[in-house]
Amino acid sequence: MKIFYNYSTLVAILVICNHAVAAQSIGTFNSIAPSAQTSSFIIPSTHTFQRIIKSGDALSLGGSLGASLDFTGYVPISGASNNGYLSISSETTPAACAILGISYNYSSHIWNVNNGGNVNFLTAGTFGNTSRFCSGTVTPNNTIIVCEESVTSGDANGDGYEDIGWLIEIDPVSRTVINQDGLGVPDRLWAVGRGEHENAVIKSDNTVLYTGVDNSSTGYLYKFIPTVAGNFSDGLLYVLQTTGAFGNGTWRIVANSTIANRNATTSLSTTAGAYNFNGIEDVEIGPDGKIYFAAKGLGRVYRFTDNGTFGTATDVSGLEVFVGNSTAGITYDVDGPGPFVAESWGIGNDNLAFDNEGNLWVLQDGGRNHIWVVAPSHTQASPQVRLFGKTPTGSEPTGITFTPDGKFMFLSIQHPSVGNSTSQLDAAGNSVIFNTHTTLVIARTENLGPTSTLPLIYNSFEVRENSNGALLQWVVSQVVNHSHFEIERSVDGINFEKIFTELKILSNNNQHILSFTDNNLPNSSVVFYRIKQVEKSGTYSYSIQKSIKVKNFKITLYPVPANDHLYFDYVSEKINNGKIVIIDVAGQTVISEDKKLMAGKKIIQVDIKRLPKGTYTLIFENNESQNLRQKFIKL
Repeated sequence: MKIFYNYSTLVAILVICNHAVAAQSIGTFNSIAPSAQTSSFIIPSTHTFQRIIKSGDALSLGGSLGASLDFTGYVPISGASNNGYLSISSETTPAACAILGISYNYSSHIWNVNNGGNVNFLTAGTFGNTSRFCSGTVTPNNTIIVCEESVTSGDANGDGYEDIGWLIEIDPVSRTVINQDGLGVPDRLWAVGRGEHENAVIKSDNTVLYTGVDNSSTGYLYKFIPTVAGNFSDGLLYVLQTTGAFGNGTWRIVANSTIANRNATTSLSTTAGAYNFNGIEDVEIGPDGKIYFAAKGLGRVYRFTDNGTFGTATDVSGLEVFVGNSTAGITYDVDGPGPFVAESWGIGNDNLAFDNEGNLWVLQDGGRNHIWVVAPSHTQASPQVRLFGKTPTGSEPTGITFTPDGKFMFLSIQHPSVGNSTSQLDAAGNSVIFNTHTTLVIARTENLGPTSTLPLIYNSFEVRENSNGALLQWVVSQVVNHSHFEIERSVDGINFEKIFTELKILSNNNQHILSFTDNNLPNSSVVFYRIKQVEKSGTYSYSIQKSIKVKNFKITLYPVPANDHLYFDYVSEKINNGKIVIIDVAGQTVISEDKKLMAGKKIIQVDIKRLPKGTYTLIFENNESQNLRQKFIKL
């Protein structure tokens, strides 16, 4: 199946591939003209939107979607960009969180809601009250964290904790609050502390959580280090201390081991010398590894480098304003040397999200309630800021997440004016009037709606393991202007790499049967594949994802010998249960630990500090038959 090309042909193919990335990126657009709000939702003509659901719509599992819609978190199923859960928070009292099952239809090019229901926060009457779920995060464990942006006093369930002002972790599959502390009842993430939390963000290895407080006088930034990676029910809490909000900073410990000090996080932080950023909204981790956060009251997006130390003068370095009001009343020329006048950044920069190209999307609550996009090459001295969206009269854009492939963006339009009357046709052909809270998906027109066309039809795509590795077979028809296929592989269903380019020439319109064998499987229990089809014009589209469970996958401990901790890599397509047992040379069990194993690729940590020196055997079992039995030496 190999075809040889001359040098000029190969150069042309490289140009096509580079153009394809630019052509299909959701961040490829020309700025819209700045202006005040109207009753319409205005985005570039290269993009379109589809209404997923609106406030008051019935949910298939009972109840209806709440009001004041905020965080809109897409959770992929097995890493898929076309099949997942959509979490929608309500910034109301009591608060609500709906979880929808959604999928993308490759024939109609629209998203369908398969089912939906609200999370029950009153299970067995133990949970107490809830209030104002604002933004949140999708965790590396493919769970949802919602955040209460309120500290209203009250202890309805009499457990000693103030009911409101916490982070809450939710399993989107079961639509239930996750219990991580082993006490048998659903609860908050108490150890992260109480405050008017807007959102949280977690490092991909589950070792650090950042969150902020949206308060004009106690707008503090926090860092939480879990005792066990991925379990945020216990750990150490720090607050940032700096001078003048520029340069360096120090992480100061905040007591969080008792109910009393967890309830009093804000006052303890003040005593520790925390710096007030005048209302922290969103916190995100950039592709460059830096921490970005929005200070709403000042109209600033800060960034800094976290050096991983604690209690020193340079725990944090390079703290600066990345975009926004580093000087009073800053404006940005959103279309370069074009016809538009410079637009004021204003105040109220709120929710943040990075797309797959490193662009920072900034949703504004205040000013003119714009949707801004800031290029990764932006500096205040050489601005690269564009204007993507103008929200309808009275509204603000809220929440924002992307599918793993970066093609689709989910967000909500909160509190538009009830007097808005303009009707707009969405990608699904529905007439949409923005006069109530609404959740949307946004994409380029080639990826969403009836005007979008796929360059070919996948009649089938199958992957199976054989003696040589993984065999991929796919059948396509209705081929138009085909250039080539690229085979991409992933061990987590999110981060893909190209492993092969298929340069076979296909005639238009005929059916074609193709295959490829991956002879070099990675050391992973689950391997994901997708096919990227590139047209001669440079645009491209992806097949659905397929995965296989590798039968001969071997889980390996590291480091061996070990000192305080052992680790092994684990991959699963779904949440399941596992058990870790360590036995000594006499066959006696010295450690036995049940583990709830989240979907995706994870690093499992086993604490062996309390074991005496010697030789042991670790046994790991789960209900996916990914078992491990290996001896190790404890130093």
